[in-house]
Amino acid sequence: MKKSKYYTIYKSFIAFSLVPCLGILLFTTPVIHYAALANPTITSKTLFFIKGILVALVLWSINFLLIKSNTLNIKFSKIDITLFQVIIYQICNRYLFHTNYSFSIRFLDLIALGGFYIILRNIPKKSYILLFFGVIGAGITQAIYGNLQLLGYYASNHSGFKLTGSFFNPGPYAGFLAAVFPVALGLYLFKDTLLNLVSSKANLVYISVKLALKFIPIIGVISILLVIPATQSRGAWLALIVSSGLLFECKYKTVSKFIKRTTTIKKTVVAFATILILWGGLFSIYQFKRGSSDGRLFIWKVSTDIVKDYPVFGVGFDKFKAHYMNYQASYFRVNGETQEAFVADNSYYGFNEFIQFLVENGIVGLLLLLLVFYQILKVFIKIKHLKLVVLATLLSIAVFAFFSYPMEILPIKLVILILLAALASFDSNKFNVHIKSTKLNAILKPVMAIGVLMVVITGFKYTKALEQSIKTWKLALESYQYGDYETAIQEYQQAYPFLKNNGEFLMNYGKALSVNNQDREAVKVLEQAKAHLNTTIIETALGDTYKNLKRYDKAEDAYKNAANMIPSRFYPLYLLAKLYDESGQIENALAMANTILEKEIKVPSTAIKEIKQEMKDIITKNELFN
Repeated sequence: MKKSKYYTIYKSFIAFSLVPCLGILLFTTPVIHYAALANPTITSKTLFFIKGILVALVLWSINFLLIKSNTLNIKFSKIDITLFQVIIYQICNRYLFHTNYSFSIRFLDLIALGGFYIILRNIPKKSYILLFFGVIGAGITQAIYGNLQLLGYYASNHSGFKLTGSFFNPGPYAGFLAAVFPVALGLYLFKDTLLNLVSSKANLVYISVKLALKFIPIIGVISILLVIPATQSRGAWLALIVSSGLLFECKYKTVSKFIKRTTTIKKTVVAFATILILWGGLFSIYQFKRGSSDGRLFIWKVSTDIVKDYPVFGVGFDKFKAHYMNYQASYFRVNGETQEAFVADNSYYGFNEFIQFLVENGIVGLLLLLLVFYQILKVFIKIKHLKLVVLATLLSIAVFAFFSYPMEILPIKLVILILLAALASFDSNKFNVHIKSTKLNAILKPVMAIGVLMVVITGFKYTKALEQSIKTWKLALESYQYGDYETAIQEYQQAYPFLKNNGEFLMNYGKALSVNNQDREAVKVLEQAKAHLNTTIIETALGDTYKNLKRYDKAEDAYKNAANMIPSRFYPLYLLAKLYDESGQIENALAMANTILEKEIKVPSTAIKEIKQEMKDIITKNELFN
């Protein structure tokens, strides 16, 4: 009897600890920031999330093992199938369709999110309301954090912005708030209907959820509205307006009632006025940060050239940053220094997730993604307001995705996955697979236990090694900043085996080698970096190393590539003029010096004045000797 009693208690503990574990993971992941890591606002969240998923996987598998049944009942939705297809395609696109894949935090996110989704699909349906509270709680926490940054109590994570939350700049921060806001507003507006997510009306859980629905969502709505204007993220503002408009219309039917009761003439006038207001609003948003808007338009324009060259499978998973700057340089090489040069910069993202997805995954990947969207719209669930909240939130994220990069932000992806898992779980047209066998407990469960154990052990070992490498990378960055290049290089060498396919790491490592005059080693590392990432930093560092090695043709090519990437910058042209001068190419040196002197200045600075003075000195010197 004692054994049976303890077994029941243990089983109940495991079963009821899984959902709180997931809730804590949702609530905590966005705020994680471990300063000892390189790129802490990104890497901290991913490493923490992977560890949390491994723990949740153990709890889920133990719960499965404790079920005393000879029948395994698997239910899956068409959403599950299409998501699985997209994940498998992206894995194949990374390893099979392309070579020389890069180290990718996004890929680690993809694998961990896959495990997260499987666990979500195996929790009780009534648990989703608690997870929604976890999402709103994370949003409230971020809103408070942001307000404290504005008030000066906490420092931001970017020297150029006062408000970042626990993210690396205001854009991702605003995007996360825009993802949480429709969840909070939807739960508040439709709280009476959404109480049906909790089946029983007589227990403490139902009473607690009913009370929570009165306060938590509205606190989330107010707290986000207080801070979102300060982010100055036009994409997030637009996302909030669109998703809120949908939710309010579905709740109060204002537009529908107006259309039914109003004459045709009034409808025409109102429609025309609405179009003018929308056009004026969009134009104002465009003008608010016109340079930023034009920069995004230019990135989209250049990205279409990549699609033309890689139409079917794209350039590969998370390889946008490896190709984009080369195409930008090619554009200016062909077209010259157009007005677009003043908005061009080093770009790691497409600032439009749909365009970037097409660039990386091609038409095949885009068709699979559209199939997911189709199944989302087509799915039927009995609690219609749940689907409405999900659609409004996905719409908000989609609007933001047109102008930013939410798929780089793990907390936003967590929100998306919860929504999709909820839709799939409440889908009324799921497929059912029954596996009935007396050997289920004797064979399948032990095999599963061994498999999960291997995954967990391997996962923790990998995560520990990765975390240590990223810590070492951070130490190397600090040593470099202090001018201790020898120590920095030693630390880069320690982290190299694990991060040898990380473009940003290789860029930092190669730059340290170049500054320390280890030119042959620097060339190898920087050329390797270009396969995974290319920027003006890499090209100018390559130019410096090739110049030191007296390989002037290679140095010239590197400096020219850097100059073509961002034509408005003076520094690559300055390096090119110095190269010509030092290598005795007098005519080229004079021509480049005059080009720099005549060049239009984008942002005046002391450095540009010094560069122009040095160009005058080069001209004077060479004219005296000739």
